[in-house]
Amino acid sequence: MSVPIVRATPDRVPHLTTLLGRAFLDDPMLVWPFGGSELEPITNFFRAFDEQTAELGWLWEAGDGLGVAAWIPPGSDEVMMEIDRSMRPTLPAVGARHADMWEWIADNFPDEPFWYLDHIAVDTEHRRGGVGTALVQHGLTFAERDGVPAFLETGRPVNVSYYERRGFRTISDADAPGGGPHIWFMRYDS
Repeated sequence: MSVPIVRATPDRVPHLTTLLGRAFLDDPMLVWPFGGSELEPITNFFRAFDEQTAELGWLWEAGDGLGVAAWIPPGSDEVMMEIDRSMRPTLPAVGARHADMWEWIADNFPDEPFWYLDHIAVDTEHRRGGVGTALVQHGLTFAERDGVPAFLETGRPVNVSYYERRGFRTISDADAPGGGPHIWFMRYDS
């Protein structure tokens, strides 16, 4: 399946964040810090975050809402973290667990420039059809072009082998502080 990947415009964010909310409803990296798996807080989080990533040109859409990925360019990880920090007081579900986990994750970012896959989701009806692979490859093309690694983390064990098949390797894994989920940090080098 060949699917076009385009920059997601801000007007697409409400649709795409509904997709993200459903996709991340059982993800330990959102369930644990949010204290449960309720759709509204997760969707609200992605909406607030992706309104800003879309404005910056970091949000990518596959097809007409088949999938979405946020690829953060080299040197922008601190800007991304400032977006996250600025959102924390405005979203009641985003508490201390979220802040502690994401500050710890940021401490595990590579020291050199890198392309960062912050999040990715594919509509359930279109999974296993190449949409996710196209979104991953889209960002890896940027990393290869720029001669820098790509980086991501995941709290889902099944995702580790998925990303390994796309050229990533686990560089470390540990439990998030305060009893948080187990997280794998993965890197792609061209």
